[in-house]
Amino acid sequence: MIRHLFKLMWNRKRGNFLMIVEIFFSFLVLFGVSTLLLYFYTNASKPLGFKYDNVWVLQTYSNDMPDAERRERTAQLLKQLRSYPQIEHAALAGPNGPYTRSSSNTELAHDGMERTANVITVQDNAFKDVMGIEMVDGRWFNDQDAFSNRQPIVVTKDVEEAFFPGESAVGKTVMRGDTERTIIGVITAFKPTGEMDDLTSSYFERTALEDTASRAMGTIYIKIKPGTNPQFEEEVLETAANIGTGWTTDLQQMPDLRRSYLKQILIPMIIFAIVCAFLILNVALGLFGVLWHNINKRHSEIGLRRALGASASSVYKQFIGEIMVLATFGLVIGCFFAVQFPLLGIIQEVPTETFIQAILTSVFLIYTLVILCALYPSKQAAAIHPAIALHED
Repeated sequence: MIRHLFKLMWNRKRGNFLMIVEIFFSFLVLFGVSTLLLYFYTNASKPLGFKYDNVWVLQTYSNDMPDAERRERTAQLLKQLRSYPQIEHAALAGPNGPYTRSSSNTELAHDGMERTANVITVQDNAFKDVMGIEMVDGRWFNDQDAFSNRQPIVVTKDVEEAFFPGESAVGKTVMRGDTERTIIGVITAFKPTGEMDDLTSSYFERTALEDTASRAMGTIYIKIKPGTNPQFEEEVLETAANIGTGWTTDLQQMPDLRRSYLKQILIPMIIFAIVCAFLILNVALGLFGVLWHNINKRHSEIGLRRALGASASSVYKQFIGEIMVLATFGLVIGCFFAVQFPLLGIIQEVPTETFIQAILTSVFLIYTLVILCALYPSKQAAAIHPAIALHED
């Protein structure tokens, strides 16, 4: 039966060409949407590595200020901020924190293996408390680490698994360029770009604000106590302006930064999904109309088959089978193009498993769509009485 259906549809390929093309393009669109949705869902299910609630980001800019004066005023600002009862913790760190759309990538190496990692420089020990970072192994920085000759760093779990699979990375060394770094701690993860992005290999290094050999950071991450009056923002900005005369300051809440980030990710995806839905709806209506038209043209064929003893269920199954075969032709062509993405590594950020899941999901949705479109026309075809069909013919 299946072989007969394939042969029948192949002989009618010219008449069914447009339907096959519609199914092919519908599959490609579904494949694209499914890949995006699965990619973002998979990334969102992975640990973020920090907590963004009640965190503010204060950035200061002072290009014309002498370095020594900048360091002194930054220390004063930190001390003043920590004195406020509304503030639980305040930490000085680099500008490439969570949702800041800033990154600083470098290469870590060990035993001939290299790995790109995002480096975040902290200039005191409070960053862990501000961001709610959890340690998996080892410890966080202390004051002695700022001037240590060991160049201590804290790495994410994926860095440990890449360089030291099956063993602890604490106490071991990796290379950054020509300098050696000693791992003192391991954290679960740290995704500074946001939850919709893939896990980013990251590590933290510690410098001291007093150390003139290192650059003074200008970003202060502040952990606010829950229930703090929003007007406290003005007080923080006023404090920064009074201490750093001539500074340009900018204060943003991390939840707001996160919402802005999610909008940039989700709005294009929603628009793409809506366009896809309208396209699939048009294809479904087209399939329904074509099937209905074909059944009306084949009244005599249906009547003859029924007169020769074919049951209503066999007629019903044949029309369902025909549309399934047509869908298979379109899907085979679509799958040929879809598998090129993982085979050729066209989008390297997306893992092969995601592409495979997207292909299987799209195939399932297309088959479901064509079956739903064929149910009612096939039922009408099966209900045709042989005598009436032959009489009309």
